[in-house]
Amino acid sequence: MNDSNTINKGFLPGLKEKRYLQKKAIIGFLYKMGELSKPEICRLTNVTTPTVGKMIDELMEEGWVVDRGCGNSIGGKRPHVFSLNPDAAYILGVDIGREYLRIAIFNLQNEPIEGILEYPSILEGQDDDVTLKYIKERIDEVIEKLGVDRAKIKMCGVALPGLIDREGNTYTYLTYERPGLKDILEEMLGMPVFIDNDSNVMAMAEHTFGIAKNINNVLCISVNECIGLGMILNSKLYRGGIGMAGEFGHIRISGLDAPCHCGKIGCLETVSSGRAIEKVAGRSLQAVIDAAGKDDISAIEVLHQAGEKLGEGIAAMIHLFNPDMVVIGGEVTEAGDLLIVPVRQAVNKYALARMRNHCELVMSNLGGYSAILGTLMIVMEHLYDDSESVYSLY
Repeated sequence: MNDSNTINKGFLPGLKEKRYLQKKAIIGFLYKMGELSKPEICRLTNVTTPTVGKMIDELMEEGWVVDRGCGNSIGGKRPHVFSLNPDAAYILGVDIGREYLRIAIFNLQNEPIEGILEYPSILEGQDDDVTLKYIKERIDEVIEKLGVDRAKIKMCGVALPGLIDREGNTYTYLTYERPGLKDILEEMLGMPVFIDNDSNVMAMAEHTFGIAKNINNVLCISVNECIGLGMILNSKLYRGGIGMAGEFGHIRISGLDAPCHCGKIGCLETVSSGRAIEKVAGRSLQAVIDAAGKDDISAIEVLHQAGEKLGEGIAAMIHLFNPDMVVIGGEVTEAGDLLIVPVRQAVNKYALARMRNHCELVMSNLGGYSAILGTLMIVMEHLYDDSESVYSLY
């Protein structure tokens, strides 16, 4: 696609290209780090003080940077600090779930403008073209409702369940081949689009904003209608060879012989997913959780069995990856101790003591919004973690 955010700036004359790249770097550091003084920017960019001063002035004139006045003293004169104008540009986040479609427009302080908007999802049971049309209409509706200048929305991050490879090709939902879903969405929205599996996105959100912030090795398990796993290893998202690592819901669990929707038998999803809980209980997951909270024995037993087998699977993951933390997220977290207690009991039963004692087992504190928050991190990854990236907010 021909978009200003992906144009190769190599056509610029040498000095102008150099200045563009330097200003792009300043915007990147301010986006990642918040407030910075001129000496800090000089050190990060390896650019002289006069040049940094001139570029800061230019970026302020262009509306990208604002003067925040004097910052905190670290001994001596309090430095002048600068930050990005939060409304200089926006990032669109779209979480295409099986039950909900969540959309948010984030400013450059990673804050959603007027919150996260939620709509019913039509991901399952509809023609792909109908689903995409619906998603596009909802996005247009949100942009209009919030009164955002569409030209300021620079990029879009998308979370989607199912198998997705490193290039953003999808194999479970919205399975377009040529052009693939990424290209279709970019043409539809008129901006660069980055797509990843919802469990990967959840893990990135937990590691950046949530309970696993700055934890080096984290396994993030999402239990919704299905079960997924996002892995942060050595503080980096691990995707595997072609980007499909983390199909935790389809590992074989002892004593299970029910057929799974994937075509195999005895998968963890056949007992511990929201879909399995609903099938056994004959009512919605929320109804089961509500009933269990009111001491309904049958509902408690269904959640206990789901938690026990989930814990058995987690014990295997602890043996494989030796994580510092395991985070359980998704709709099932509303069950609280009714789920986490049998999970812990199973982990204690099946995992080696030295490894399980090192690993903290916790519930997500981001609730159902981890994926939509994580869409920001997909964009951030392509902007600043990819050394060959051609993308820029500037």
